[in-house]
Amino acid sequence: MNRGEVVEKEAVPMTQSEREFSPKCGKCRQRAMALSPVDYTTEFAHDGRRYTVTIPGLLLPRCGNCGEIAIDAVAEELITAACLRHAGLLSPEQIRQQRQALGLTQQHLADLLGIGVQTLSRWETGGQIQQRAFDRMLRAFFTVPELRQALADEERLQVPEPDAA
Repeated sequence: MNRGEVVEKEAVPMTQSEREFSPKCGKCRQRAMALSPVDYTTEFAHDGRRYTVTIPGLLLPRCGNCGEIAIDAVAEELITAACLRHAGLLSPEQIRQQRQALGLTQQHLADLLGIGVQTLSRWETGGQIQQRAFDRMLRAFFTVPELRQALADEERLQVPEPDAA
């Protein structure tokens, strides 16, 4: 990962007054939490694969007394985005933007893909990360008009019964 990936994130609150986190440390209980750049590394598993992601200079609440770090909502969003990029998966914003660019409702796209609208909603809000197979399907759906046409035509999706031997 390039050092600039996190720094270039749009509209990231950079001052303590713009970010919501407790000033009280969860470990030593002192009121000494302040934003501090941290070279943050995390590991995660997705679809049977393990990944290690390092985000240099991530601004995190850190205790000036004991050094404990905390993950606030802004940091969590940045970490999730870095993990998705590292795994090569579409972000929730990309899924939503591509669906909207095609003029589709969540319900219509869910119906075409054969998934529940609640599942698509979780993908678009970041509540759930799509499996790699569905990520590939979404990419193909968004970029291949013939696939969209085929999925809209139920007859084209019928698979013939196997011949009885």
